[in-house]
Amino acid sequence: MAQPCSLLVALSVASFLRPLVYAQYDFESDFNSSSSMLRKRNDKKTSTPMYLALSKEQQGDIRSVDPLKENQEVNRKLQSSTCSGNNMMCGCNDVRQSDYRGRFHVTQSGFQCREWSMAGSYPNQGLDDGPYCRNPNGVASRTWCFVENADVLWDYCNVPMCSTDSSSSSGTSAITSGCINTARYDAIYADIEAIKNSIGNDVDRSHFLGGIVRLVAHDFMDYDATNKNKPFGQDGCLVFDSPMNVGFTNIWCDSCPLKQLYDAKYSDLSRADFWVAAGNAVIYLTSVNNELDLRNTYYWGRATADSCPGSDSRLPTTAGCQSVEGVFLERMGLTWKDAVALLGAHTLGRGNFKFSGHHGTWVPNDKEAQVFDKKYFEELFGRAWSPRAVGTTHQDWTTGSPNSSRPKMMLNTDMCLLFDIDTQKKCCSRTSMFKPNGQSRCESYENVECPMYSRDNPRIEAVKAVMNFLGGSAPNSNNAPFYKAFSIAWFKATTNGLDDLKPLADTC
Repeated sequence: MAQPCSLLVALSVASFLRPLVYAQYDFESDFNSSSSMLRKRNDKKTSTPMYLALSKEQQGDIRSVDPLKENQEVNRKLQSSTCSGNNMMCGCNDVRQSDYRGRFHVTQSGFQCREWSMAGSYPNQGLDDGPYCRNPNGVASRTWCFVENADVLWDYCNVPMCSTDSSSSSGTSAITSGCINTARYDAIYADIEAIKNSIGNDVDRSHFLGGIVRLVAHDFMDYDATNKNKPFGQDGCLVFDSPMNVGFTNIWCDSCPLKQLYDAKYSDLSRADFWVAAGNAVIYLTSVNNELDLRNTYYWGRATADSCPGSDSRLPTTAGCQSVEGVFLERMGLTWKDAVALLGAHTLGRGNFKFSGHHGTWVPNDKEAQVFDKKYFEELFGRAWSPRAVGTTHQDWTTGSPNSSRPKMMLNTDMCLLFDIDTQKKCCSRTSMFKPNGQSRCESYENVECPMYSRDNPRIEAVKAVMNFLGGSAPNSNNAPFYKAFSIAWFKATTNGLDDLKPLADTC
C-alpha cells in the first residue's frame, strides 16, 4: 500500500470530484413517487412515477391523506392477525406487513434503505430500529422504505411473508427440493468457511476465495438484455473449455471442494442458486468484521442451463474500458458506479500466468488478497503503475520490483477506471513518486504520466466512483461507500432478467 503522504498528494489531483449528495425527503414523499426500478432495469424503459401520472386534483387528494387517521382499521386488525407463530421476522399480508420487524434493508430493486426520520411521530412501528423495511400504520400495500438513490424516493421491499397455516406454528423449517431457506443458506456459509479454513496456505486459499466470486461473476457477465432469444445471465452455465474461462476447472470439477460440497449436500438446488449463495458466503467471511452480509439481497429460484454456447464471447476482455462499457453498461444495463464496484472484487484472489497469462495479486500480498475491502482502489489510486509485456496480448501493469516472486498487477480494465490509457498506454500512473534513494518508482516510462479523463468524458463517472470508494482522505478504514455500492451492484447483476425469484425466508 502506498505511504499515506503519497495518497494525500494523489488525492489532490482529483480534488474537483465530489460525492453524490442525496436529497432529504419527508414522509409525505411516500405518496409522490412509486416507480419500479427493477422493471425499468429489465425493460430498459423509464416508467412514469405514479404521482406524475395523476391529475392535479388527485395529487391534492393524496397529499392530504393523514396516514394515522386513514389506517385505523389496519391498526385494529394488527391485534388479531391470522398469522400463526409470527416472531415479527415475517410480514402478515392481512395487516399489509405492518407487523414486520426484521432486518431486510434492501428493496426489491436493490436500493439501500435510508434511516427513518419520523420515528417519534409513528411510535411502535419499528422505525427507530434502523434503516429497515417497514410499513408504518399500514399506509402502503406492503413493506417499503425511503431509498438512497437519486432517481426514486422510495421502493417496495420483498420481505418474508408469514404463513396463515396453523400447522406452521411449530417453528420448524421445512425444506423442499430446490428450496433455500435461512437455515440452509446459513449452512452453506458454514460449509464454505470450513473449506476455507482447511486450506493450508495463503496462495491456494486466496485462489479458492477469489475463484468462487469470479465464478459467479463470469456467470452473470454474459447477460445481454438486448438479446431476447438468448439473454443468458445467472444460469449456472459457463463454457469451461473457453480461454475466457480458463482456471475455473480448478474451482468447479469433480475433485474440487466446492463441487464436492454441492454434490454431497446441495445437488437439489440449481447450480446458479448455489453459486450465488457460495459467493455471498465468501464475501461475508472475508469482509472486514463480517460487515458485508448480502443475505438480504439473496433471491432464489434460478434455473440451471445445460449449455450456453457463445456465452463466453460476451465476457469482458482485458483490453480496456471499451470492453467494460460493452459488458456492464450496454448489455447488462448497469451504471459506471455499479461496474466499478463489481470490479472491486479483484481485491480477492490472484492472477496466474498458467491460466490467464496475467500474474500477481491486485493488492500487496496473498494474505491481503483474502480480505474483501477497498484495498483494490487504494492500490489502483496510490501506486506508480507501469505497463509490462507491452505489445503482447497479455499486456498489463505492475508496480514494485519487476523481478519479484510475488508481483502486484493491474489489468487494462482496472487502470482505465482512473486513467485514460486508451489515449496513452506507454506511461506511468505516478511519475512524481520516488524511492528513498531518489529513484523513480515507475519501472518504465518514468517521464510520461498517464493522462486523466477530461470532465466531459463519460468515463469521469468511473473516476468519481473510485474516489468515492476510497472512503475519504487517506489513511482511513472506511469501507462503507464501497460495501454499499457493491451490495446494490451485486443484487442487480445476480438477478438481471429474472422476474420470478423468491426472497430468502425461514420457510419455503
